Amino acid sequence: MSTILARCIGLAGQPHISKDKAILYLHRKGKIRRCEAQVAVLDYFGIQREEMSELLGIAVQTVDKYWTRLYATTGRQGREAVRAWVEEMLAQAIAEDSAGATQ
Repeated sequence: MSTILARCIGLAGQPHISKDKAILYLHRKGKIRRCEAQVAVLDYFGIQREEMSELLGIAVQTVDKYWTRLYATTGRQGREAVRAWVEEMLAQAIAEDSAGATQ
């Protein structure tokens, strides 16, 4: 398990990043739609697309459409590549939070 994911779910012994904060950060800084950020974060947390569909109250085909847009917007191909992008973005969020806390 990555240290970023551990921070997100509160296992790293440091303040964690909530799912909602991660979604908002990706939406704003990653310049993706909020619905796409939700899908990316849920995937990063290990949620399968059928469960995403239920959690978000949308069809599985809509989840697939969000993936297509994620690939296009991030310039990444494949879920592993998008997960790596999410991890990079969340590492930036942690760094920004840490810098803000020390000022």
